[in-house]
Amino acid sequence: MKVLASVALAAVVALSPTLLAQWPAFKTPNVPRNADGTPNLTAPAPRTPDGKVDFSGVWGAGGGGGGRGRRGQPPPPAPADRPPLAAFFDIGANIQGGAPMTPWAAALKKERMANGMQDNPDAHCLPIGFTQYHTHPQPRKMLQTPGEIVIIYESNYGLRHIFTDGRKAPPPDDQDVTPWWYGYTVGTWEGDTLVATTTHLRDGMWLDVNGTPLTDQGKIVERFRRPNFGTLEIDITIEDPKAFTKPFTVRVNQRIEVDSDLIEFICNENERSSKHFVDIRDIPPAAPPAGAAPAPPAGAPAAPAAPAAPPRPAGQQK
Repeated sequence: MKVLASVALAAVVALSPTLLAQWPAFKTPNVPRNADGTPNLTAPAPRTPDGKVDFSGVWGAGGGGGGRGRRGQPPPPAPADRPPLAAFFDIGANIQGGAPMTPWAAALKKERMANGMQDNPDAHCLPIGFTQYHTHPQPRKMLQTPGEIVIIYESNYGLRHIFTDGRKAPPPDDQDVTPWWYGYTVGTWEGDTLVATTTHLRDGMWLDVNGTPLTDQGKIVERFRRPNFGTLEIDITIEDPKAFTKPFTVRVNQRIEVDSDLIEFICNENERSSKHFVDIRDIPPAAPPAGAAPAPPAGAPAAPAAPAAPPRPAGQQK
């Protein structure tokens, strides 16, 4: 399946040391460093000339600190009093009882998974869902200016704009507003927290690999914090009365990646996999290995379990 293949490729891309050679070796400027030259991840967060926390940098969801292929420690887990962590394959995996989906959304997700997730936009080189991007193993770069923050996702070359120039979001009932893959995002500041509110999304979106739905009735509020140089915390609140019975919040933790940069990722280049998509429900069961006992007919009693192996003497190796 293209979805799983793209995830595997992303892991290779994110972790392969050979990709360090994409650019000649360089040092990211203005990075606080320890005596041994490693980045001081606990140093204070940088600030822009107007005093705002500066979110600029390359951020990795699976670790960070040392650049691609030389990742530091993974992001710290959320404390018990913080939102559950978002998961790449299933946004609700760490929520007790799962994401609070409506019956319609739960049935749609089940259908998408039964179909092998082959309709995930990622499988067709289309923009990936919000939380799938936030948790993706490929990094993303944030560029901050006085009136706008741009997020460039390496995966599928995604591009988002968060406008902090004072503009207002389009009216919710304006039928002339064209819905967008990433919606319309307006950012405001609450102290050192950037609050980004997104509305007017396209219908039929996927929040994660498994197909948790997001509809055109959805609203997403992201709260970005940079408590120190090396850490980015994003609390994501999702509200969608068609897909969810109530709003819910998950957290994404990311780490800075220095002395590294994004690589070019053109998903549609030489794309040949989509013609091989199949419905996994049409794949016949695999034949039993040679010499294996045939499967019992439907309704037959199960064979007795094999006896447990005797205890291994102390000191004996496998």
